Amino acid sequence: MTVTRSNMVWLMVMGALLIVAAIARLSVGSGAMGLPHGDYASVIWEARSHRLCIGITVGVALAVSGVALQALLRNPLAEPFILGLSTGAGAGIMLQAYVAHVLAWQFMGGQTAGALVGAGLSMSIVFAVGRRHGLIDPVGLLLTGVVLSTLNAALIMLLNYMIGPGGVRDDMAQWMMGYLHESTAASTVGFIATLTVLGTALLFSLARAMDVATLSPGEAESVGVNLTLLRTVLFITAGTLAAGAVVLAGPIAFVGLICPHVARLMLGPGHRALLIGAALLGAALIVAADTVSSWIAFQLAGFGLLPIGILTAMLGGPVFLAMLHPKLGRGYE
Repeated sequence: MTVTRSNMVWLMVMGALLIVAAIARLSVGSGAMGLPHGDYASVIWEARSHRLCIGITVGVALAVSGVALQALLRNPLAEPFILGLSTGAGAGIMLQAYVAHVLAWQFMGGQTAGALVGAGLSMSIVFAVGRRHGLIDPVGLLLTGVVLSTLNAALIMLLNYMIGPGGVRDDMAQWMMGYLHESTAASTVGFIATLTVLGTALLFSLARAMDVATLSPGEAESVGVNLTLLRTVLFITAGTLAAGAVVLAGPIAFVGLICPHVARLMLGPGHRALLIGAALLGAALIVAADTVSSWIAFQLAGFGLLPIGILTAMLGGPVFLAMLHPKLGRGYE
């Protein structure tokens, strides 16, 4: 499906929103307002640019992961946090840290390995339990994801408690609610950003196959789409993107729901435009949320940075309920 002139206009609008959000982010800090200048301008530029890069990477990863999951499960309510991928990645990170603590290992690799294992295991459980007689039950899938997400969150807190006073992270509560850490190494951000770009490019190359996959299995296979291979690729890619976002910012809810939903309303169901639009909106949403958090910290001295997961949850919760309401009480494929 080609990108129409109308879609091009909407994509330009979405790109403009991201540019505005980025400029606002570079102009707002928890300790000062306005674009950096003066003796410490270079330091401030570096800190704000670093957070901007993290925000864009996390937003794109979560939004694109949401598009992939919705195509995989043929369900517009599918989203990394709701299905337990985000909290599963967090649980994988904590389990990796706990093993390193018990064995007194100073180094046990980066957090990405644990995140990938946790997200993949969670997705496998949801996918297996959420099927009835070989068919996907959307409502059952969502309920399974919600339960698993709660269990994963409990496991994270349990492992943090078992490690001892202070846990692995003194700011565990903030991390669990979604928090951009300025201390995240540039090499880690670069690695996750590279994974995000590659994953997004891979999905973009599969856009036509994802369009065809919305048809019945027989129709899709009749035009040459290997649904088994496609679903496997979508499964792995969505889990990888969600895991990368958790490494950088912790579990953040509803970005993978809101952004694809809004993009689909503006651009239609074609995945070529949908992937681009969702990525732009996801980046703009996270950057805007981080800007609001920094503005609040500046206005309320001593309040500290508000975890951005709180803002996305407050925005995404009502959207999720509005989308879920018509589907309650009836199963469908």
